[in-house]
Amino acid sequence: MKKKSIIIIVFAILAVIVAVRLLGRDRTDALTVRITEAEIGDIQSWLSTNALVQSSDAKSYYGTSGLKVTKIHVEVGDTVRKGDVILEYDISDLKAAVDQAEIQYENALLNLTDLIKQKEQVEEDMADIEAEILRLDGSKDPQDLANLQALIQKRDVMQTISEEKIKMLENSAALAKIGLDTARSRLDDVKDGLISDMEGTVTALNAVEGAPLGMTQPAVVVQDLNNLKGVIYLGKYDAAKISTGQKAVLEYSGHYYDGVVSFISPAAEINLAAQSAFLMAEIDIANPDALLKVDFDVNADILVGEAKNLLKIPVECIKYDKKNNTSVFVVENGVARLTQVSLGLQSDSDVEVLEGLKPGDKVVLNPSVDLGDGVPVVVEGAGQ
Repeated sequence: MKKKSIIIIVFAILAVIVAVRLLGRDRTDALTVRITEAEIGDIQSWLSTNALVQSSDAKSYYGTSGLKVTKIHVEVGDTVRKGDVILEYDISDLKAAVDQAEIQYENALLNLTDLIKQKEQVEEDMADIEAEILRLDGSKDPQDLANLQALIQKRDVMQTISEEKIKMLENSAALAKIGLDTARSRLDDVKDGLISDMEGTVTALNAVEGAPLGMTQPAVVVQDLNNLKGVIYLGKYDAAKISTGQKAVLEYSGHYYDGVVSFISPAAEINLAAQSAFLMAEIDIANPDALLKVDFDVNADILVGEAKNLLKIPVECIKYDKKNNTSVFVVENGVARLTQVSLGLQSDSDVEVLEGLKPGDKVVLNPSVDLGDGVPVVVEGAGQ
């Protein structure tokens, strides 16, 4: 009797379990989904990247390497204008070089002048001798004959000065003149010191009074901090999306700055370490302020596409298959229908639907892997 009761209880429990499952099947067969409606609206597509803040006008002044600096007129942070003296040099050696070059040129001219005079004198003497030989030629006077022989011997041993010798001294004078012009030019270039040819702020100063300028780093760097740009580097896929004139927004520490793409490099730069290539572009910043500093790294968003009055849905509705075909689930009469769609412009949140949907279609958001074509669905919150 006891065993029989146990069996009855077991069957009762099994019956309850089966009943629960049967009663719950109608409720669990229908998946709960969230939906949105395809609607007409606008889309803006932005390319997000990082930008390095740089001055739109900057110059590194190296000065004249090897010259000793005698006076520095600026400090980091000073504002300079075009024509301002940045630093002065010790030019005593250059002045001495000019003096030496002037002496060498003067000596070369004196040597050339002297040689020309010698040539003229020799030619004049030879002409006189030739004339006297002609006068004495044919004379029977023994003394004339003796003089004639002496003149002939003198003429034969006389050596005129060749044009080649004259040319050599002319070349020497020309070289001395080049040396003088070069020495004067070097002195003229530095006698007034290192001069700024732009208006801006001194952002780096490597020159030291009493020490010669080096070759490896600029003596002074001047930058226009009122006109800034953002420099960006893009991979080949992102580079294909940008063009000059596109609107941009830069963000730093909660502050936003308007910009426009103003320059795109005609050639990519190869990064051997990363084994990739990047294209450089520049964004002019319209409203820089004191918070935005040169060499800061800031966020940059570029408006690469914009369209109005188009059919759109959220990007989380899109389902991709192995062939990268796109589709969505449309809810019709409590059933999810897999619908192929053709897509157009896309933003971070929305995507344009070119084909496959119409305004008002109810599209499933974030479809789960359990959702398939023809599966019954219950819209979340539909009965509330």
